Amino acid sequence: VSMLVPTLLQYGSEQQKRTYVPPTVRGEMVWCQGYSETGAGSDLANLRTSAVLEGTELVVNGHKLWTSTAREAQMMFALVRTEPEASKHAGISYLLIDMASPGIEVRPLKMMTGAASFNEVFFEDVRVPEANLVGQRGQGWEIGTATLVHERDMLGSTTQTETMLERAVDVLKDHGALADPAY
Repeated sequence: VSMLVPTLLQYGSEQQKRTYVPPTVRGEMVWCQGYSETGAGSDLANLRTSAVLEGTELVVNGHKLWTSTAREAQMMFALVRTEPEASKHAGISYLLIDMASPGIEVRPLKMMTGAASFNEVFFEDVRVPEANLVGQRGQGWEIGTATLVHERDMLGSTTQTETMLERAVDVLKDHGALADPAY
């Protein structure tokens, strides 16, 4: 809620806000983050998961790593390479992916303790509607960074996080998504 909702309020289309913000705030939609990849190291811009536009769909192929809640999530917000000819930071896009899509495989990563709170996520010809692209193609580095800022705000500044959440609730009320005034 504290990472994706503010990002969608800032960069998402009106349709994305109406579709994803209300059920996310109500806790009805669980998300996972698709950023980390094998071989990218600490430089996220080295990501290789690709999304190629075919008609009105982006076809995603690749692999994400260290994805918490991937087994429980209905949706993933992910950074994917859509412009392979662009500089590494300019060629990334921010995409909302339905985790029930054909071609997605989630594998738990077992730790020494036997716990498996992280996962690998594999994408093989996963078709995502172009309408699930947040912002513009190639704007993913900026949008993904904004999401990380919200994550850090969530971890370090409860006042700022509460303010952002209150703004999200106000948007939901304005759209009539919250019938119960207790929210």
